[in-house]
Amino acid sequence: MKLWKNGQFYQMTTEGQKVSAVLTKNGKIMAVGETADLEKKYQDKIDETIDLAGKIVFPGFVDAHIHLLWYGQALERLNLNQTTTKKEALLLIANRVNQLATDEWLFVEGYDENKWSDEQTLISLTELDEISRTNPILVRRIDYHSVSINSQLLEHIADFSDQGFDGGGEIVRNSTGEFTGVLRDNATTLAISAFPPAKDSELKAWLEIAIKDLWSKGITGAHSEDLHYFNGFASTFAAFRETLGAEQLPFRAQLLIHHAELEAFSASNEKFISGDDFLELGAMKIFYDGTVGSRTALMSAGYANDSNEKGLQIHTDVVFENLVKAARKAGLPVAIHILGDLAFSNVIRCLRKNPPKEGQFDRLIHTPWLTKALVKEATGLPVVFDIQPQFMASDLPWALDVLGETHPPLAFAWKSLLDAGFHLAGGSDAPIEVPNPFWAIHAAVTRSANTDLDGVKYWPEEALSVFEAIQLYTSGAAFASYKPDSRGQIKPGFVADFTILAEDPFHIEPAKIRNIAVEMTVVNEQIVHQKSPY
Repeated sequence: MKLWKNGQFYQMTTEGQKVSAVLTKNGKIMAVGETADLEKKYQDKIDETIDLAGKIVFPGFVDAHIHLLWYGQALERLNLNQTTTKKEALLLIANRVNQLATDEWLFVEGYDENKWSDEQTLISLTELDEISRTNPILVRRIDYHSVSINSQLLEHIADFSDQGFDGGGEIVRNSTGEFTGVLRDNATTLAISAFPPAKDSELKAWLEIAIKDLWSKGITGAHSEDLHYFNGFASTFAAFRETLGAEQLPFRAQLLIHHAELEAFSASNEKFISGDDFLELGAMKIFYDGTVGSRTALMSAGYANDSNEKGLQIHTDVVFENLVKAARKAGLPVAIHILGDLAFSNVIRCLRKNPPKEGQFDRLIHTPWLTKALVKEATGLPVVFDIQPQFMASDLPWALDVLGETHPPLAFAWKSLLDAGFHLAGGSDAPIEVPNPFWAIHAAVTRSANTDLDGVKYWPEEALSVFEAIQLYTSGAAFASYKPDSRGQIKPGFVADFTILAEDPFHIEPAKIRNIAVEMTVVNEQIVHQKSPY
């Protein structure tokens, strides 16, 4: 057995409860207590001792909403998420094109025009054509709901029309009917599908890149949605299975099933929550609307300067309800992307008519814009809220300008949801955000925006305590995994996954939580990341 001693192990059972030592074996916690007591009681059974020298230990943090393959891609590809001007972004694209063969394809990630100081407009076909008319270029916006392409890529799209994609989307044209280069929501598949399919070796490489980076951030597991965007259900799931495991990359993943892959799931021998320690399948994913940044979130009051612009509903009411019914027939709960308040209202009305089977719960993803009436209307439904605190820090205040003065009165209403009795799980939606859990915990506690960390506190009454914010990544994520009795706490019988820190988030100023460093990450009793020797 392995003794981890002289630490400060926050058990996350009740606030403040901690021990100084944990005994583990075969990836599980065998006993918890004080160092001297465990050393004395198990002295003949301890094979290895790790002295943590007073470091702070939590149950392994789990990012409950991420895209592992996309994140691995984003780390490997040219990524524009740190650009501060449009000029800089276009220059970086041009520099990368200059390194390519004349007909080589280029996929660029991550720009956010709201961060640009010179021109806050989407990248256009004309701008990309000025960079290259021989290299097919695609630049994806940070929210993954808009892409920009050049004329060379356009030539590779077989059916460039509204009939060329399923569901809600938009080929954006100007006042004279000319294509601007921008595709929104489901129309983005026209361009993305034109790219050559990824090789199995690339999928595995992207997973390895993503997971090793997440280990460095203290992340021991994640809930991810990847099974539709690459090589289909079977091939992509196989890449995960061949990459994750105690003898491979120890990392615990639960994969959502995109609704378009439901038939493939049903035809497979895979099961919902199978009991595999490292890889399981979760709920069926459905997109209901888009995003505020792309002006496609479905909002009851519309957007600034145009109250008639309500956003985009990806599926009609009939199609959406049929998708929910199909999930129920397959024995699955649903996980639904919801941004707008009108989208939320429509979704919960449908879920109340079509509940999951006993013991299951649906996931409501994002849900940043609510009202007290909507929270009350959802009360009692078997749902867990899948939230991303960093979105508040990134999206405010610009989202308020996009929505205008008639925006919903509750924004990122996490405390209201907790008070209403709902379970919350926290994630980053990486690569849209950097999957640093302490940035998210900081946002949840301080309610400040990235552009003014020490300034305005947005809806401070919705702030979480430090304990509640850490629960998002521990017991909250465990509940969303259907693992409340084996993950997310430091107790006998639970998995030996630990996130080990240099500083105690309970005993520093909230403003400094964002800067907490990860000293060590442990998965299944294995040290997978270590900053300094012990």
